[in-house]
Amino acid sequence: MTNNKKAKLLALVSIVFFSVSGGPYGLEEIISSVGPLNSLLLIVLLPIIWTIPETMIVAELASSYPIQGGYYRWVQISMGRFWGFMEGWWSTLYTLIDLSLYPILFGTYLKILFPSIDSHSIYFIQLIMIWSCAIINILGIRAVGSILTSFQIFILLSFAIFIILGMNHLSFDFSSVLNSHHTPTCKEMLLGLSIAFWNFIGWDNGSTVLHEVDNPRMNYHKALFICIPIIAFFYFFPTLVGVCIHTDWQSWKFGEFTFIANSMGYPILGTVLAVGGLLTSLGLFNSMLLSSTRIIMTLAEDKLLPSVLSLVHSKYQTPHIAIIFAALAYSVLILYGFETLIGYDVFLYLIAILLEAIALVILRKRNPDIHSYFKIPFGLFGVYFVVGVVSLVVLFMVVINFSTFHGDLRTSFLTAFLMFSGVPIYFWYEKLRER
Repeated sequence: MTNNKKAKLLALVSIVFFSVSGGPYGLEEIISSVGPLNSLLLIVLLPIIWTIPETMIVAELASSYPIQGGYYRWVQISMGRFWGFMEGWWSTLYTLIDLSLYPILFGTYLKILFPSIDSHSIYFIQLIMIWSCAIINILGIRAVGSILTSFQIFILLSFAIFIILGMNHLSFDFSSVLNSHHTPTCKEMLLGLSIAFWNFIGWDNGSTVLHEVDNPRMNYHKALFICIPIIAFFYFFPTLVGVCIHTDWQSWKFGEFTFIANSMGYPILGTVLAVGGLLTSLGLFNSMLLSSTRIIMTLAEDKLLPSVLSLVHSKYQTPHIAIIFAALAYSVLILYGFETLIGYDVFLYLIAILLEAIALVILRKRNPDIHSYFKIPFGLFGVYFVVGVVSLVVLFMVVINFSTFHGDLRTSFLTAFLMFSGVPIYFWYEKLRER
C-alpha cells in the first residue's frame, strides 16, 4: 500500500479512540447497576489497574513487531500456529459480538430522536447503517479515518459544552454521591463490571491494520497514549456532572445524557447529544469493522478459514469479501439483546488479551535487543509486573463470571462452547492444509 493511502497519526488517534470508547455513551447503565459512587470509582480505577498496563503491552508489541494482523501475529510467532489461531478465533468471536452491540445502541438513540418509530423501521435503519459502514470500509482506511476524525471532534465538543453548562447547575455539594449506598446483586455487579470493562477495552484492535498505518513503529504507541487521558477525562466529568444533577440513579439507562441536558433546560444540547450517540455507534462500528475483518483476512491467508475471505479488492486493496461476510453476520446478531451479548463480549476479549500478555513475555526474552520506540521500563521485572497485573484482573473477572452463573447451565454451556469451539476448526483446517 502506498504512503498516500496510509492512515496518519491524527486518523490513527480517531481509529484507536473509536476502537475503545467513542465518548461516555454506554456508561449510563453502570450507574443503575452499581450506584454512582461505585461507578465513579470504576472510572478512576480501571485506567490505572487495566488501561495503562494493557496499553503498555500493546504499545511494546506494536512498536517492536509492526505486523499486519497485529495481536494474532504476535501470539502466532511467539506461541505457534495453534495459539495464534485461538487468539484470532476468540478475537473474531469477540468482535462479532461487540460489533452487534453498536447497531443496538444506534437504535436506542434513534428512538430518543424519533419516539414514535416502530421496531421494524429501526431494524431496517440498522441494516442501512451496517451496510453503509461496510461500503466505507471497502473504500479503505483513509476514508474510515477521515470520517472518524470528524465524529470525534463533534462528540468531544458536545460533551465539553455539556460539562461547562452542567457546572452552572451544580451546588458542588457531592455529599449525596459520596453517601450513596447501593449494594448490587451478583448479576448487577457483573453487568456493571462488564459495561465498565467494555468501555475500557479494545486498545489492541487497531494493531490488525499496522501495514495500513504510516510509520506504525512510531505512531501506534503515540496514538494509544494520546487517547488515554482524552477517554478518562470525557468519562469521568460528564458522569460526575450527570449523577449530581439526575439523582434518581436506579432509573439511569442509555440516552441519559440527553435526558439530563433537557432537564437543565437545553433541548438543543439534548438533541446534539442524541445525534452524538448515533455518531458514536457509527464510529465504533466503522473502527471495529476495520480491525476485525483484517483478522478474518489474515486467518484465511494462513489457510485457517476459507481462502475466499482473503481476497483483496483490486482498486482499494481492502478485504471486501471478509467485510461483506461480517456485515451479513451482524445483520443477524443485532436481533439479540444488549445484556445477552455484553458478558460474552468482555469475557472473550479478556482471555484473548491474556495470550497477548504471555506473547510479550516470550518475545521480550527471545529478542531482548530488538529495535523498538517503546519498551516497558525496568527490564523483565517491569514486563512481569505489568503482565501480572493484567493477569490478576482477567482472573478476577473470570471468577466473578463463573461464580455468578455457576448454576445457569445454558450460560455455562455457551461460555464453554465459545472458548473451545475453535479447537476442532483449527485441526480440521490443519488436516486440509497437510493434504
